[in-house]
Amino acid sequence: MRVLLDTNILARIAQPGHPHHAPALTAVDTLRQRGDELFLVPQVLYEFWVICTRPIEQNGLGLQVPVVIEKHEQAKALFTLLPE
Repeated sequence: MRVLLDTNILARIAQPGHPHHAPALTAVDTLRQRGDELFLVPQVLYEFWVICTRPIEQNGLGLQVPVVIEKHEQAKALFTLLPE
C-alpha cells in the first residue's frame, strides 16, 4: 500500500521527549515491515519547517535553521518525496 505521511508524524519523530514520539516511530516501522511505501509531499515539508522554526512559546519546536535543514534532508532520505 502507498501511505502519505502527515506533518505530525515528522514533528513527533523530531521530538524525542514527546509522548507520541515512540508511537510515531512504531507506526513508521510497522508500515515499513508490512512492505508499505511511505511518501511525503512538499506541503508536508513546508509545514514541518514552520513547526520546527516556530518558537516553543508559540507551540513550535524552536529549532535553529541548520538543524531544520538537517532534519529535512533526513526526511527526504528516509521517505520518497512526491512532486507537487
